[in-house]
Amino acid sequence: MKKVILFFAAMLIMLCLAACTAVQVNERMFVSLMGIEEDDGLYYLTIQAYSSTDTNSEAPVPEYRVYSGTGRSFYEAADMIMRQSGRDLFFGHCSCVFADDDVIRDKEKLKMLAGERISPGCPVIYSNDPRAEADRKDENDEPIGSDVIISGIERYAAVGLYSEVTLRDVIAADSTEGVIILPLSDKGISGSAAVNTTGETTLLDLSETAALNLLRGEKGVRMSVLGGSLSIRVKDKSVYFRQGDNSGEYNISIKAEGVLSELGKTECLDEYQKEAEKIISGSAEAICEKAFEDGFIAAIFPREYSLAAGFDNVIFSVDTEMTLTTIQR
Repeated sequence: MKKVILFFAAMLIMLCLAACTAVQVNERMFVSLMGIEEDDGLYYLTIQAYSSTDTNSEAPVPEYRVYSGTGRSFYEAADMIMRQSGRDLFFGHCSCVFADDDVIRDKEKLKMLAGERISPGCPVIYSNDPRAEADRKDENDEPIGSDVIISGIERYAAVGLYSEVTLRDVIAADSTEGVIILPLSDKGISGSAAVNTTGETTLLDLSETAALNLLRGEKGVRMSVLGGSLSIRVKDKSVYFRQGDNSGEYNISIKAEGVLSELGKTECLDEYQKEAEKIISGSAEAICEKAFEDGFIAAIFPREYSLAAGFDNVIFSVDTEMTLTTIQR
């Protein structure tokens, strides 16, 4: 008899817990992406959310809502949103965080986000205007859903112009007071941002990002050569630093392989090969010079950059050797 009573008591507890969970889900807003920035001690938080209670049986797709809040802390800003919506915020499904310099440079702020159940593997993207990134509108002035935004980002990844950086990566860079290179977004991926966690931020356009990603070993970086389309991967890279009296020189050797997927002005593969080698060498030298001047060369050559410490005059010489094939159609 005692066992029977215990069994029914356990079943009653489970039913109560299930009922409570159902109520909590109904009262939650599931954050799909967010933008966060800090300015003069004020936090500006903008979220895009899909609420389970907003589902319309006539609508085949989820309905997204955008909410904004301001406060002296992240929690105050989030609390403002919860008061506006009448629901709790759940960050466990957040697929992307757009953030500005002040947030990216502060590991305590980032750890706070992780403490809100945002996955350490959640992508982080730099933006000068995180609020606008989370509140994009289409031609009908309706919110552009996070699924569309993420899909757009993936298209840049497919051509080597987007390298994922996670919340975990940014926290690690802040902990070592290093440099981290993040994707840059201005209503869509527009390049990269080299953020010195103790200094300045350098913004790079898409062309510079392509050269940077090649040097960092990204696969499938796509470029236009003689009107044709090439997908390029660096197979091997060697760096030698030569020291002079008052200057230094980086001699960089690149071995790359490319696939020509679309013909341009000529059908001669040798012409594409020579032009591609010229473009890669020139763009690599330019991005290295910029990285040295702006202080993020360590992000390209993490082991060799310290050799140039103390030199005011450093030059870069890049030699590229490429093997090229074509897709037969």
